[in-house]
Amino acid sequence: MNMCPKTSRPLLYLVSAFGLGAVIGWSPASDAGIQRIVIDQTATINFTPITLGTATPGTPTSYTVYVGRSFGDVNPSDPSNTVITDITLAPKNAGGRVEYVANFQIITPTDPAQRNGLMIHSVPNRGGNSITTTTMLQGVTYVQSGWQGDLLAQCSPSTAIPYPCFDLNSGAYGSLNTTTGVLTAPSVADVAGAGGLKTLAGFVAQVPVATNGTGPPISGAVYGHVCTGTNGCGLAVGSAPTSTAQLVIQGPAFVPYQPVSADTSQAQFWTVSSQTFKGVTSAKTPIASDQWAWAYCPSGWPGTPNPNWICLKTGTFNPSLLYEMAYTAKNPLVLGVGFAAFRDLGSFLRYGTVAPGGGSNPIAGTITKASTVGGSQSAAFLHAFIFYGFNKDESGRKLFDGAWPQIDGRMMVMNIRWGQPNNLMYLYMGGDEAPVWWADYPNLARGLPANGMLHRCAQNNTCPEILETFASAELYSEKFAASLCGFTCIEDIPIPPNVHRYFTPGGTHGGGAANFTWTSPATIATPAGQSLPTSPIPATHTNNALNFAFIQLIMQGTPMPPSAYPTIARGELVPNTAAAEGYPDFSLTVPPLTYRGDQAWVPFVYDFGPGENYDQQSGIPSIQPPIITTVLPYFAARVNADGNDRVVTGMRTVLGEAPLGTYVGWNLATTGWYGPNASNGPGSVGQVFAGAGNSGGYWPFWDTRANRLAAGDPRISLEERYGTHAGYVCVVTRAVNVAVQQRFLLPSEAPTLIANAAASNVLAAPFVPTSKDNVFASLLCTNTIAR
Repeated sequence: MNMCPKTSRPLLYLVSAFGLGAVIGWSPASDAGIQRIVIDQTATINFTPITLGTATPGTPTSYTVYVGRSFGDVNPSDPSNTVITDITLAPKNAGGRVEYVANFQIITPTDPAQRNGLMIHSVPNRGGNSITTTTMLQGVTYVQSGWQGDLLAQCSPSTAIPYPCFDLNSGAYGSLNTTTGVLTAPSVADVAGAGGLKTLAGFVAQVPVATNGTGPPISGAVYGHVCTGTNGCGLAVGSAPTSTAQLVIQGPAFVPYQPVSADTSQAQFWTVSSQTFKGVTSAKTPIASDQWAWAYCPSGWPGTPNPNWICLKTGTFNPSLLYEMAYTAKNPLVLGVGFAAFRDLGSFLRYGTVAPGGGSNPIAGTITKASTVGGSQSAAFLHAFIFYGFNKDESGRKLFDGAWPQIDGRMMVMNIRWGQPNNLMYLYMGGDEAPVWWADYPNLARGLPANGMLHRCAQNNTCPEILETFASAELYSEKFAASLCGFTCIEDIPIPPNVHRYFTPGGTHGGGAANFTWTSPATIATPAGQSLPTSPIPATHTNNALNFAFIQLIMQGTPMPPSAYPTIARGELVPNTAAAEGYPDFSLTVPPLTYRGDQAWVPFVYDFGPGENYDQQSGIPSIQPPIITTVLPYFAARVNADGNDRVVTGMRTVLGEAPLGTYVGWNLATTGWYGPNASNGPGSVGQVFAGAGNSGGYWPFWDTRANRLAAGDPRISLEERYGTHAGYVCVVTRAVNVAVQQRFLLPSEAPTLIANAAASNVLAAPFVPTSKDNVFASLLCTNTIAR
């Protein structure tokens, strides 16, 4: 998911200039990293950057946008690269090196004198655009580049295309919009009618296929599933069942590996009717090998043979069932090379000038500091990037001075054979094998010695400063507690001094809309597929402030605000049960708020077979789906009488300090496979799933004491909290001032938040306050009562 904040502020543009297929500059051959740079297109565009240290648009500035491809190779014997699974099985060039290609984009002030020396290299999420031009900071050079090699395997025409379905060696990838600066990815033609054109991801990497040389293709066990009726399983909500579908790992991403044989007897295909968050499934119902085929059949059996599609002989896929498959695949991708591709481009742009095989660095000599940022899947990439030691380039230099992994607590499942970077951390999907904590700490769940994500870089002084941000939703839908207290959560894992961690109570996966408008519990709408409305707790304001503080740390060494997150030692991080959290029993009084946080997916100890290195999350898994050997405990934040997170050391968001309702980190799916069918038994309500759980949940307070008593709601009303509209604005104002003082809010954003509260409908007409209400509000406004 793209977690970049959005605004509706219009852009200003200048005339564009083109440089198609340009290869500029030459230099002697090099033995490391980028070998050739091709700039396929350039444009000069006026953007209006944000003035550094504010949230205010500055002066329209001319930017040059470069789109191109980086051609690199890695030494498979270099200690910086030997960590890559199957690197020795990748084809080698005449120099004995392993080649790759990736595409990239650079957006930089046209005048080098306007660059402040900082490069931010962002990580595209599933190949999507990760640079929002309306939120670029003044003077900063922005870069994004491809790293995910399997995206060029996820093409779906009825006539299958071998990997890569677009060869980056063949020419420019996509087209730069010279008005907006956005790269439009190419499409692959569907020659036989299976869905028309397949639009590819915007930023990709082309990596080697592991091979036995002249021997038969490398093969091995792969797991995937087909499910219908929910966007979490590959098809849009409400999609009509069909007789043909694709194997997915997590929708809409297809399993990128084709079967070694079209003989269906070599695969196991079955259905289950229910599945719980603790890994208990119903009995498997096998689908006989003569009842399906590797084929595309939109008009029914037998269809066209195709290793990318599955065809049922009779009937259609049942949206009430989960279809699972374990099969023997061929031609594993050496996906770990994607880490090297990201590293090498960043190193070249920071330190390099001219590539040995052609092409020069368009920002050479203007970069003094570098940072990287990624959210959700992209944060998992950064965890692995740092863990495997890729923040040190092949010349031994530190690449990024700072790294900001946002809203994710897992390790990227990429540096293993048959890796699937698109997976999420639900049943049978890895990501909790290697340590997901920063400091060295033992993996008590597996009996492994102390290790951590900073272990390698600490050995050679190449660790970046870490800014880590997460919210309540990540505690329930992203298994983030393991990052705080390990897989057993018997104690807090201390964070090293270069790690700066911040928790947003009640927040969603990426933040809500910061809505100061009150809606009555009697009229509030719940989005389709969710059990609760989405939490409006925002991330934008705190992210803006923390981003500025982080830049100050990187550029000038200014200390960050103290870390703020829940701990076991303070009694703030507890098992995710209603009793342990102190969550009120709302089942009879406020039914929508009945506690469902215990439906979150928990970590598992999986047995993927003896070929997987569980300390490194690398190697060769052979048991698919894996065996669950242990269901691990899970922890979340303690709450108050309203059900809101009661974390003294969390970040103080303005909306959270002046609440209009209960904001929870969980939300349940109500439709599709992860809805009621997910759990056994009557009355099942579903699971905390990405489509719903990542939204967090919200339920408003009543406006008046009389209304809440009539409804039987034990949570005190807005009237009892704030007295009057003016009282509410005073509480917001106090929360704004505290947030600014603690450096969790930029001063430039303070007036806007106060104005939004003043313009809101909270306790506004037709509400008529009593004299008691006015007195209470007056006390709030003179700070004699704290809330």
